[in-house]
Amino acid sequence: MTKLVSFPSGGPGEHLDWFATSALFEEVAAFVLRHVTDERARSVLAADTASGYLFVGDLPEPDLTNVLTALRDAFPGHVDSEIYPPRVTAAMDDPEVFVARAKSPARTAARCLALRAAAPRDRPHPPSCSNSVNNGM
Repeated sequence: MTKLVSFPSGGPGEHLDWFATSALFEEVAAFVLRHVTDERARSVLAADTASGYLFVGDLPEPDLTNVLTALRDAFPGHVDSEIYPPRVTAAMDDPEVFVARAKSPARTAARCLALRAAAPRDRPHPPSCSNSVNNGM
Protein backbone atom coordinates (compact mmCIF):
# COMPACT_ATOMS: atom_id res chain seq x y z
CA MET A 1 0.00 0.00 0.00
CA THR A 2 1.27 3.46 -0.89
CA LYS A 3 1.42 6.03 1.88
CA LEU A 4 1.88 9.80 1.79
CA VAL A 5 4.13 12.36 3.44
CA SER A 6 3.08 15.88 2.54
CA PHE A 7 5.52 18.77 2.94
CA PRO A 8 4.62 22.47 2.90
CA SER A 9 5.65 24.51 -0.11
CA GLY A 10 5.20 28.04 -1.32
CA GLY A 11 1.56 28.91 -0.92
CA PRO A 12 -1.73 28.00 0.71
CA GLY A 13 -2.88 24.59 -0.39
CA GLU A 14 0.41 23.87 -2.15
CA HIS A 15 2.27 20.78 -1.05
CA LEU A 16 5.27 18.74 -2.04
CA ASP A 17 4.01 15.18 -1.74
CA TRP A 18 6.19 12.12 -1.30
CA PHE A 19 4.75 8.63 -1.66
CA ALA A 20 6.29 5.40 -0.41
CA THR A 21 5.50 1.83 0.46
CA SER A 22 4.67 1.01 4.06
CA ALA A 23 8.18 0.09 5.23
CA LEU A 24 9.87 3.25 3.96
CA PHE A 25 6.95 5.44 5.05
CA GLU A 26 7.20 3.99 8.57
CA GLU A 27 10.91 4.84 8.71
CA VAL A 28 10.28 8.44 7.67
CA ALA A 29 7.31 8.81 10.02
CA ALA A 30 9.28 7.43 12.98
CA PHE A 31 12.14 9.82 12.19
CA VAL A 32 9.75 12.78 12.01
CA LEU A 33 8.00 11.83 15.26
CA ARG A 34 11.35 11.65 17.09
CA HIS A 35 11.89 15.32 16.23
CA VAL A 36 8.49 16.62 17.37
CA THR A 37 8.52 18.08 20.87
CA ASP A 38 4.90 19.27 21.07
CA GLU A 39 3.02 16.39 22.72
CA ARG A 40 -0.33 17.24 21.16
CA ALA A 41 1.19 17.51 17.68
CA ARG A 42 3.03 14.21 18.19
CA SER A 43 -0.21 12.52 19.21
CA VAL A 44 -2.07 13.79 16.13
CA LEU A 45 0.79 12.83 13.83
CA ALA A 46 1.02 9.37 15.35
CA ALA A 47 -2.69 8.85 14.64
CA ASP A 48 -2.27 10.20 11.10
CA THR A 49 0.71 7.89 10.56
CA ALA A 50 -1.41 4.91 11.53
CA SER A 51 -3.82 5.98 8.79
CA GLY A 52 -1.06 6.16 6.18
CA TYR A 53 -0.40 9.85 5.81
CA LEU A 54 1.74 12.48 7.47
CA PHE A 55 1.24 16.20 6.94
CA VAL A 56 4.55 17.71 8.01
CA GLY A 57 3.26 21.20 7.21
CA ASP A 58 0.68 20.92 9.96
CA LEU A 59 3.34 20.99 12.67
CA PRO A 60 3.48 24.08 14.85
CA GLU A 61 6.70 26.05 15.08
CA PRO A 62 9.39 25.44 16.12
CA ASP A 63 8.70 21.75 15.42
CA LEU A 64 8.07 22.36 11.71
CA THR A 65 11.45 24.00 11.17
CA ASN A 66 13.19 21.47 13.42
CA VAL A 67 11.69 18.51 11.54
CA LEU A 68 12.49 19.94 8.11
CA THR A 69 16.04 20.73 9.23
CA ALA A 70 16.53 17.26 10.73
CA LEU A 71 15.21 15.62 7.57
CA ARG A 72 17.52 17.71 5.42
CA ASP A 73 20.62 17.35 7.59
CA ALA A 74 20.33 14.05 9.48
CA PHE A 75 18.01 11.80 7.49
CA PRO A 76 20.56 10.89 4.78
CA GLY A 77 22.87 9.58 7.50
CA HIS A 78 19.98 7.66 9.02
CA VAL A 79 19.35 6.04 5.64
CA ASP A 80 23.01 5.06 5.34
CA SER A 81 23.25 3.65 8.87
CA GLU A 82 19.78 2.27 9.60
CA ILE A 83 17.68 1.72 6.48
CA TYR A 84 20.34 0.74 3.94
CA PRO A 85 23.59 0.11 5.84
CA PRO A 86 26.57 -1.28 3.88
CA ARG A 87 25.85 -4.89 4.89
CA VAL A 88 22.42 -4.56 3.22
CA THR A 89 23.48 -2.65 0.12
CA ALA A 90 26.38 -5.07 -0.50
CA ALA A 91 23.84 -7.79 -1.26
CA MET A 92 21.61 -5.65 -3.49
CA ASP A 93 21.53 -5.13 -7.24
CA ASP A 94 21.61 -1.41 -8.04
CA PRO A 95 21.50 -0.23 -4.40
CA GLU A 96 22.00 3.40 -5.41
CA VAL A 97 18.46 3.50 -6.80
CA PHE A 98 16.96 2.37 -3.51
CA VAL A 99 19.23 4.56 -1.40
CA ALA A 100 18.45 7.64 -3.51
CA ARG A 101 14.72 6.95 -3.18
CA ALA A 102 15.03 6.55 0.59
CA LYS A 103 16.95 9.84 0.85
CA SER A 104 14.46 11.81 -1.24
CA PRO A 105 12.57 13.20 1.81
CA ALA A 106 15.81 15.02 2.69
CA ARG A 107 15.82 16.72 -0.71
CA THR A 108 12.15 17.59 -0.33
CA ALA A 109 12.74 19.05 3.14
CA ALA A 110 15.63 21.13 1.75
CA ARG A 111 13.33 22.46 -0.96
CA CYS A 112 10.67 23.33 1.63
CA LEU A 113 13.20 25.22 3.73
CA ALA A 114 14.41 27.11 0.67
CA LEU A 115 10.84 28.04 -0.31
CA ARG A 116 10.13 29.21 3.23
CA ALA A 117 13.31 31.30 3.26
CA ALA A 118 12.33 32.88 -0.07
CA ALA A 119 8.79 33.72 1.11
CA PRO A 120 8.08 37.44 1.52
CA ARG A 121 8.78 38.54 5.08
CA ASP A 122 5.51 40.49 5.27
CA ARG A 123 3.37 37.35 5.15
CA PRO A 124 3.55 34.39 7.48
CA HIS A 125 4.54 30.97 6.24
CA PRO A 126 1.44 29.46 4.67
CA PRO A 127 -0.31 26.72 6.59
CA SER A 128 -1.08 23.48 4.84
CA CYS A 129 -4.64 22.96 3.73
CA SER A 130 -5.61 20.34 6.32
CA ASN A 131 -4.22 22.07 9.42
CA SER A 132 -5.21 19.09 11.58
CA VAL A 133 -2.50 19.76 14.17
CA ASN A 134 -2.87 23.52 14.26
CA ASN A 135 -6.67 23.53 14.38
CA GLY A 136 -7.06 20.69 16.83
CA MET A 137 -8.86 18.40 14.39
